[in-house]
Amino acid sequence: MKYIDRDISWLAFNERILQEVENPEIPLLERLKFIAIYSSNLEEFYKVRVASHRFAQKYKGDKKNKYGYRPSYILQEINSIVSLQQEKLGEHFYNLLLPAMAEEGIQFLFDELNAQDQVLVGEYYTQHLKGKFNLLDISNEAAVELKNQVIYLYILSGEKSFLLEMDYKKWGRFITLHSDQSETRIIQLDDIFRCNLRQFVSADAKVYAVKISRDAELYIDDDQDTDIVNKIKKSLKKRDTGLPSRLLFNENIPFKYINTLRKQMNLDMTSLIPGGKYHSYYDFFSFPQFKDKVHLYYPDTLPVTCSRLDKSKDWFGEIKSADLFLSYPYQDFNYVSRFLRMAAEDPNVSEINITLYRVNDSSEICQALELAAQNGKEVFVLAEVQARFDEVSNIYWGERLKQAGAKVKFGINKLKVHAKTFTVHRKEKSANCIYAYLGTGNLNEKTAKIYADHGLLTADTNYTSDLCEVFRFMKKETNNPVLKQLLVAPFTLRSGLSELLDNEIQLAKQGQEALVYIKINSFEDLSMIDMLREAADAGVKINMVVRGICCYYPLSTEQEKNITIVSVVDQYLEHTRIYHFNNGGRPKVYLASADLMTRNLSSRIEVGFPIWNENIQEFLLQQIKIQLADGKKGRINDNVNNNQYLSGSNSLTSQEMMFEQVRKLNEQLTHSKQRI
Repeated sequence: MKYIDRDISWLAFNERILQEVENPEIPLLERLKFIAIYSSNLEEFYKVRVASHRFAQKYKGDKKNKYGYRPSYILQEINSIVSLQQEKLGEHFYNLLLPAMAEEGIQFLFDELNAQDQVLVGEYYTQHLKGKFNLLDISNEAAVELKNQVIYLYILSGEKSFLLEMDYKKWGRFITLHSDQSETRIIQLDDIFRCNLRQFVSADAKVYAVKISRDAELYIDDDQDTDIVNKIKKSLKKRDTGLPSRLLFNENIPFKYINTLRKQMNLDMTSLIPGGKYHSYYDFFSFPQFKDKVHLYYPDTLPVTCSRLDKSKDWFGEIKSADLFLSYPYQDFNYVSRFLRMAAEDPNVSEINITLYRVNDSSEICQALELAAQNGKEVFVLAEVQARFDEVSNIYWGERLKQAGAKVKFGINKLKVHAKTFTVHRKEKSANCIYAYLGTGNLNEKTAKIYADHGLLTADTNYTSDLCEVFRFMKKETNNPVLKQLLVAPFTLRSGLSELLDNEIQLAKQGQEALVYIKINSFEDLSMIDMLREAADAGVKINMVVRGICCYYPLSTEQEKNITIVSVVDQYLEHTRIYHFNNGGRPKVYLASADLMTRNLSSRIEVGFPIWNENIQEFLLQQIKIQLADGKKGRINDNVNNNQYLSGSNSLTSQEMMFEQVRKLNEQLTHSKQRI
């Protein structure tokens, strides 16, 4: 084995999410939320990754992928791993969370209904559900179509079989039957129907939950010359009818019945995935809140202020005097939104250019751009319309901004735009000053509260000149950008990182200390894996924090000795990309929007930007080091994927320590005001 398959590795990452569920140090209802995260991740995994393997197996033959594995093998491994994980999920939920919730007065009811509960359930059914649903008779074994991601109750009564759609959007999933100061009693919609079977089927009927997940890939061609937005809109409608990736069913159902349903849906046996009595645990994101039980949630933590901006009446002047470094969610992303709003209202600002990859529905960033366009400024928006599962939001804002007068471009031919950047052109003393933002995470106020990222506001021409080149390319798509400082995929990022790594290799061969620190989300590109192996064999010490996918597999004792990889899963989603090369004691450090994935390096517009300020270089290095030593949240990312925790004596998690690190850096930069 030369590489670990990316999807097998991803399942190991999702198990790290599951580990958080059993951690008693995490507040109780946050552990429930980790069940939702795990389930949401798995749902998307089946809709995208498993579906792609089924598609490849069905239409392209059972050929080995680039990691050396056939779809048939991967699908078999996935089913085996997921089945074990689902067992763990059930054990954690029923044996750990439910008893602990009951001790807190939160009674989540299943089969243990008392007489009063039964009365309340009957009343609820009569008042809210009776006569307001359709029962589909499928006894004749005719073809059946299930809606994508919708839970159905598969009801068996004598020789009859029925399907009942659980419309959670209409009725809700978690129903509060009773609440007072001592306890709250909650039941699921499914169980209200189960308890009232005699009213619409029969008292002796058997009920099992089933759910279909379908391929979420849009399968549109790359010809950007045609109307890409209309193509996306049409393709989105096909998600509900795409190739099934799994039929999830209650494992207690007699096989002949689920097999009958499988045939009615024209599915093969590999699509059958056994599960528990209930599905779609990601709905626990909407579990009732208990504001009087603050100890069941993560404590509120005030973000670190950006002293320079808080004390300044002239943000443009402040940024021009020295660059501003921000770290989310340890600092408020609102600083970025407010800066764009100021630019939109400033009569001296003439032009704004921006890339949007994922924006939230009520985006303050987009509202600022809309205001800028309405105020007569030249606004160029590159809205990436192929950002999976955010297509609708991106199209909505792109079309809305277009109506406001902005020039909107929905993607680039054969390249996704994943960069997180903008430029602001401002007239100052008859000259044109350009301000810029470069970041590692999306320009999204909502995700910035839970994704750990870094961003830079600057007027330094070393950044802005190159970034203007990038926007020039995105507007015209003619000549490749001419770059001096930025590393931009697919033009210079791969070669730039390779040169920096090769420099460490040469230093090691000369007997000098050679050190590399990398923090990324995914490590998947085979050529970069091979180059890091070469570096390790040459004596380069490589320390990596890789949150998710990691396809690296050591092939020599030197690689085992010199490459250390750790994964951190905690309250915030680790999203920052940091590349730190020791360079003989004169560090070269880059932040980037890109991971070490082939798609990031070769088929996307990504921006890596250098950090020159020594205080920030040290801050980024310390961020990686404290995560490499995090004995509470760090797991060893090795070739066996057993998610063993690091040994360590830290009393705080690395994320908790980051608040103090950010506070310390803020003070240093406030007093020094050095150019970054």
